[in-house]
Amino acid sequence: MPVFSRLKRFYYYYIFLASLLPVACSTSSVRQATAGGEREAAVSVAVAGFINNGIVQQKGCLTCHSIGGKGGTVGPGLDQVGNRRSADWLRRWLINPNDVKNGTRMPNFQFSEQELNELVDVLSRLKKEFDPQMILAGSGNPAEKGEQLFKSYDCFACHRIGSKGRFIGPNLTWLGRRKSVEWEKNWLKNPPAYKPDTFMPDFGLTPGEIEALAAFVTSQQGQRNSEVKKWEENVIFFLDSRPREIGEMFYRRFGCDGCHGRRGESGYRNPNAAPKEQMPRLTRVARKMDKAQLTDWLMSGHRPQRLATEGSEPLSCPDWKGAVTGDEAGYIYDFLLSIAPKKKRFKFGG
Repeated sequence: MPVFSRLKRFYYYYIFLASLLPVACSTSSVRQATAGGEREAAVSVAVAGFINNGIVQQKGCLTCHSIGGKGGTVGPGLDQVGNRRSADWLRRWLINPNDVKNGTRMPNFQFSEQELNELVDVLSRLKKEFDPQMILAGSGNPAEKGEQLFKSYDCFACHRIGSKGRFIGPNLTWLGRRKSVEWEKNWLKNPPAYKPDTFMPDFGLTPGEIEALAAFVTSQQGQRNSEVKKWEENVIFFLDSRPREIGEMFYRRFGCDGCHGRRGESGYRNPNAAPKEQMPRLTRVARKMDKAQLTDWLMSGHRPQRLATEGSEPLSCPDWKGAVTGDEAGYIYDFLLSIAPKKKRFKFGG
């Protein structure tokens, strides 16, 4: 394809994606609290304080982050960042993001001490107070209460269900097909203790909150899959000759990265799974299977052997029949092939 044609395609693809994203936030878009009492007014003041902050405007923070549904979608939403991150964590992150999350897209802005103090202060104020115990004591089943907690903690700032949320953490649209309630409870108790390099914080959840949140996220069995496919169909129109990117999109929609890593590198624990209690690496799968074999494997599922007869049941790759189509499995194979190590070519002679 000529260079001009490629540039033209990427230009229209960029324009299309930009049309799907919220426009940048401006001060005039901040809603002033007209009702709801002091709590809502405090939130509004905090939001306005962040948006109007000189450092935030100078560095263009809303190019990547959003607040109040306005801004970029590259980084996490910041509406409730004060509820999920401590002032100490925010300071460490702002000093050098890559030290906290290796490979992050956020640059090191080399903030001065004064700028750090100012930013930590405005970010810490971005939170909406709520009472988890009131939610748990209210009406509804555990999954419904878990959904309220999920929204209150602004889990959509990093995770995605259906067409709502971000792509920072694993997509949860099909989580209930991949993870058990017991596994999810263990994870929510303290994610960094389970996986030290995870970006997800320890929220200090109570047993009741853990019970409700685990019930909600594991109830996600693809009910909102049609929302995702509608969005993807538009993207695929612009990626019709790029099967690797389409495959990566499906790989992440079904949450494969939640167990095997963004690039199939694994590193995630799988307690009581033989032989080393780790999720398998996927970087060489496409060298061991062809497209048809991978499709059959996905449709039949895989259950690892137990390391010990006692203890919890290790996580397994579910049977994706009826969820993953043959075409989607084929594209996932194309993505796995792209991350496989290249075959070495032997040269004979000099």
